[in-house]
Amino acid sequence: MAHSIIDYALFNANKSFDDLPFNKVDALIFAQLSYMNYTGILEDSRSDSKGLYLHEIAEHERFPYIFVLPRTVENNTKLFNAVAYSKRYGKVRAKYYEDIVEKDSDTQFCGVVFVLPNNTNVISFRGTDSTIIGWKENCNMLYRYPVSSQEISVAYVDKVIPKLRGKVIVVGHSKGGNLAIYSSVYCKKENKKKIAQIISFDNPGFTEDFVNDKAYISMLPKISKFVPEQSMIGMILTDKATYQVVKSDGVGFYQHDPFMWKIEGNTFVPGVKVHTRAKIIDTAFNDWVFGFEPEQRERFLEEVFLLVEQTNETNAPTFRKWGENLIKNIPLAFDAAKGISPEDRTLMIKVFRSLFTSTGASVVSTQKDILNKHIKKLPRIGND
Repeated sequence: MAHSIIDYALFNANKSFDDLPFNKVDALIFAQLSYMNYTGILEDSRSDSKGLYLHEIAEHERFPYIFVLPRTVENNTKLFNAVAYSKRYGKVRAKYYEDIVEKDSDTQFCGVVFVLPNNTNVISFRGTDSTIIGWKENCNMLYRYPVSSQEISVAYVDKVIPKLRGKVIVVGHSKGGNLAIYSSVYCKKENKKKIAQIISFDNPGFTEDFVNDKAYISMLPKISKFVPEQSMIGMILTDKATYQVVKSDGVGFYQHDPFMWKIEGNTFVPGVKVHTRAKIIDTAFNDWVFGFEPEQRERFLEEVFLLVEQTNETNAPTFRKWGENLIKNIPLAFDAAKGISPEDRTLMIKVFRSLFTSTGASVVSTQKDILNKHIKKLPRIGND
């Protein structure tokens, strides 16, 4: 019977890393643990602190505040309690926590180091949180290379690796997997030598410049990538790493959730292949992206996020909160679009029409109808 990472942690609670060596499922657990908010609990990379055992974090007065993603509070709570009081993970130390969110530079970055009792070090990068800033930086990857969090990830690795004894494994889920790969490729040569493995989970890819770089190609033997059968995020942009497909209990985009991935014994349940429908959506999305010049992509995305800000009457920090008023906000966004320049408005109409043409039935019909309704209200300019 297949289980989740929570079940895996509980079942192996009494097995040390000597009894059961570190494996890819452990890597996913540590990738997920980077989604916790350790502010006020752990010191950053400038410190020489030994860090805290996971059970000490669970007993810290700020422990109730570490769960920051509303949709995963229950599962994150179960996972952390499962690892904190186990023989396997209880003596793992967490240290060098850095969490950076800067609106002006569209930056959302988080990294933390987990030190196992056998001196194996796991550098874990957080994926995109639910903040609008985090998602804007994700979108910036569609036209900018590198983005701010990628540059920060390199500096982070170069700061922490010299302080670590033993081998280093770099992990991350979603954007965190992208940062795990990027930082490992471009960190200093002497630090790169200490990296034994890079393990990424359903991470978005890179630009062609990056994947053709000799520095990236030379690190490919160390990279392990895992994606679910209906992978959406993991197939975006370009990636030369060989990926392994895993089964998930989720449907569609929810297969991206690590808590949905299926495990038997100490390994992921192998999937057959990435589903055709998911490939069609990802191929269509990539064709849509690369159908426009980088400058056009940048202008379009800047205008989209400007419209989000203009319709964000409650100053919601996350798309979840903004989306609670989706039906109200979409008309407001298109009303606000009337105020942008004719050239940019024309570009937005082109891009939205191209998106609908590319993805076809993959767009949820209700939202598609809403968007089309308001696109038709915008003034027609020229032949577009």
